[in-house]
Amino acid sequence: MMLAVVPAHAHGAPTDPASRAYLCSPGQPTASSSPCRSAIAAGLPSTEWDNIRLPNVAGRDSSRVPDGKLCSAGIAKYAGLDLPSAQWPATKLKSTGFTYRATIPHQGSFRFYATRTGYTPAQPLRWADLEQFLSVPSPPLVNGAYEFAVQLPKDRTGRHLIYTVWQNTDTPDTYYSCTDVEIAAPAAQPAAAPPAAAPPTATQPPATRHATSQPAAAPPVKSAPASTLPKPSTPRPVPVASKAEQPPSTATRIGIAAVVAALGGLAALGGIMLWRRRIL
Repeated sequence: MMLAVVPAHAHGAPTDPASRAYLCSPGQPTASSSPCRSAIAAGLPSTEWDNIRLPNVAGRDSSRVPDGKLCSAGIAKYAGLDLPSAQWPATKLKSTGFTYRATIPHQGSFRFYATRTGYTPAQPLRWADLEQFLSVPSPPLVNGAYEFAVQLPKDRTGRHLIYTVWQNTDTPDTYYSCTDVEIAAPAAQPAAAPPAAAPPTATQPPATRHATSQPAAAPPVKSAPASTLPKPSTPRPVPVASKAEQPPSTATRIGIAAVVAALGGLAALGGIMLWRRRIL
């Protein structure tokens, strides 16, 4: 009775980055990849890339979808999507914008999971390999799609898988999708310049409790090594005028005596000449 009053088909799947089912659909260049060919050979209905759904799950995903069958949701005709292979086409993520196309729109909530560090697509996918990083209740429909701004865990780089769960609220259906991605390593940031050293600040000497009138002792002066000191020069005598009269030297006394004797001789000679004139 429930199915009689709700639409029989409510479809949707990720298209950017694209799910495995979408990449294996007709018209996609990746449909010729080895994993897609193997999935189609195993019975994948490639034209129904938007119809991987289970009814009446009601949030009990891990109990309804077994390990190793997450991409097919345990539906036999989609089992080729669970094929462990490193050859699955992967989308190189260039932005944080995700698009989920709704070929038949319905109300519901979305849950996004990312594989943990160490994941490899060459092993079957398990619930333990997944970590939920985003939940969006009832997003608006924009141009036939739901759009999301996501923030992947920062420690994820390289090959990973995004697992998307769309749980309808106006139908009993829940949709499942596997999307292979290549997450680029974050760009290296230039090393920050070391902080500039703060200029030295003048410090004031601590105030003393009692002021004193005595001047502070001068710091000791370091003497230079003896080898670096200049050699003292020999002082030259400086003539100084003497205030006390000095006695004449011997040469001076002899000269004075000779002068006196000469003057005496001249006086005697003059006397003799005067005496002779009187006599004559």
